[in-house]
Amino acid sequence: MAVNPSPPLHVDVRMVIDLGERHLAVGIIDHQGNVGVRDRVVTPSRDRLTALRRLVQRVLAATPAEQRPILCAATGPGPVDEELGGFAPIGDNDWRELPIRNSITEVVGCPTILESTGRAYALASSEGSSAIGLHLGDDVDGGVVVGGRLLQGERGSAGAFAHLVVDVEGRSCVCGKSGCLDSYASVRGIEATTGRGLVSTPSSLITQSGMMVARACASLAAMMDIQRIRIGGVVVEAFRETFIESIRDELAERTRLSHLKQLDVGVAQLHVLAGASAVALATDASQLDTP
Repeated sequence: MAVNPSPPLHVDVRMVIDLGERHLAVGIIDHQGNVGVRDRVVTPSRDRLTALRRLVQRVLAATPAEQRPILCAATGPGPVDEELGGFAPIGDNDWRELPIRNSITEVVGCPTILESTGRAYALASSEGSSAIGLHLGDDVDGGVVVGGRLLQGERGSAGAFAHLVVDVEGRSCVCGKSGCLDSYASVRGIEATTGRGLVSTPSSLITQSGMMVARACASLAAMMDIQRIRIGGVVVEAFRETFIESIRDELAERTRLSHLKQLDVGVAQLHVLAGASAVALATDASQLDTP
């Protein structure tokens, strides 16, 4: 367990959590987003709620009593199921249909808000301006930020780009359609195609993945009239320069509209709790119901 210096004494202390297929991460942040006490474990294959509760309890035990959090923000595989208080990802995912919010709130004793990993990434990578964020992890996810505010949509999932079609005659997707971005740019989609681990993906498929991401970026920029797009996630980390070059090359062919000439597409790899931290700091704790 890693324990960093605690954040300065302040009434506005918040807990942040990220739930992934490979990790559970929990931390305490101050009102400026500085991370104090934090801990991280490998995601177990069973009893995930038990593991989450234990990790939260450990972080709380290492946190001074006067710095108890006033709210908690947890990110995970979207979309969020508000009625359940959990996540409802498409396809096979062990975080599906678990009562995450209640489990956290019972341990921490403060309101808990949930957000998808990709939408939270978009907010964190926007740096307070307008941007589109694409998070390429186990699933493709993302969000749209305008003037520093994350767009919500009717169900609170605006920016769920996983099933944006980038090749109408392309790969089969878990959603039942063909050619979705998720099939080309998520860990799940790529590994289903190759039958091997992400790091063993052939360079030809890395190039193809980059092309599909570039198509999505060009389409999103044209629709949303937003010039700044940030891409991150484990797929970017694994594919590196070959992937980035493929994106650049395809964008050169896909951005010939006059209002896309200044399109800024770049990589923003953030720490694992950055998305949850951005969501926590953007939330007015006084507007939440106390458990």
